[in-house]
Amino acid sequence: MSLTPERAGAVLTVDLKRIVENRRAAQARVGAQTRVAAVLKTDAYGLGAERIARALYDAGCRDFFTAYGFEGAALRAVLPRGAKIYALHGVLPDTESDFAENDLIPVLSTLDQIRRWDAFARRKNAVLPAAVHVDTGMTRLGLTEADADVLCANAPENLKIGLVISHLACADDPENPKSEDQLSRFDALCAKLRAALPEPFEQSLSATDGANLPDARFYKDVVRLGHDLYNGAVSLRAKILQIQDAAAGQTVGYGATRTFDKPAKIATLAIGYGDGYPRSLANRGFVWIAGTKALVVGRISMDLTTVDVTDVPAADLAKAETAEIYGEHCPLKEIAKIAGTIDYELLTNLGGRFYRVYTD
Repeated sequence: MSLTPERAGAVLTVDLKRIVENRRAAQARVGAQTRVAAVLKTDAYGLGAERIARALYDAGCRDFFTAYGFEGAALRAVLPRGAKIYALHGVLPDTESDFAENDLIPVLSTLDQIRRWDAFARRKNAVLPAAVHVDTGMTRLGLTEADADVLCANAPENLKIGLVISHLACADDPENPKSEDQLSRFDALCAKLRAALPEPFEQSLSATDGANLPDARFYKDVVRLGHDLYNGAVSLRAKILQIQDAAAGQTVGYGATRTFDKPAKIATLAIGYGDGYPRSLANRGFVWIAGTKALVVGRISMDLTTVDVTDVPAADLAKAETAEIYGEHCPLKEIAKIAGTIDYELLTNLGGRFYRVYTD
């Protein structure tokens, strides 16, 4: 049975035009000397990578980043060979053929990955594309300076390294000196690699926050735009399943964590933590119903959330069918702050029970 708006408890609307416009705005900000790539890992932050990839490609985007090779293969099914698709986790053991068959570019972050991908290329009697990740202070993924020295002394013969990347740790704080330190390290490592590798390569230091820094030295040849692609492009509305009156002294939800000190009116919504709505919003979050803010009351259940609609005018409430969960009146960043997390987590936790609508 296929999911329809009638069968789903909530509808997720993704504005493809807004996503395209967000990328264009970033391109204008960084300038023509830098390309803006689209980061579509984790199913484009939970919003549907294949639909978004097609819209971005049609609007001129040619560089795409995923985390895993299988994510990249899903994109290749909808993108022509002219699009470059990078997998940030590199080549996992025994997945080399996946990359070759789908024309994917692994971002290699260890000497072992480089050796394995080079050996695979040699067995295929081919020269295969690759990117290299160098660690400049994130201490997460990437070649160390010592690893880079080994690479320089033993340049792979069957790989064409076309891109060197790193990742800024504190770019969300423009005043943090760590970004300048990482820039210096990146430039030094790239100079070393440029002297040792047989062909020139492009550079990519910044993801979303780095692309927002005012200093163009951080932009390099490619910036990797992630969550800023999706700003203002997401709306989530959940159906109102029931409205009931609660008397003073009555409780709501598991654990009876909320007791009403006066009569109240409660709406039960078709969304819960099983859909990715954070349990930490219990007795703290809010939704928007019929032009009025409605506070979350009681614990959030797996499939249900209860909100206080006492202040919603009766005539408006009688006509209301849904509640805005995320959107114009319930901004992701604000909801995430209340939940004690970040907006990326809210997006990537979006569940599979929503009916999805893509507008352009």
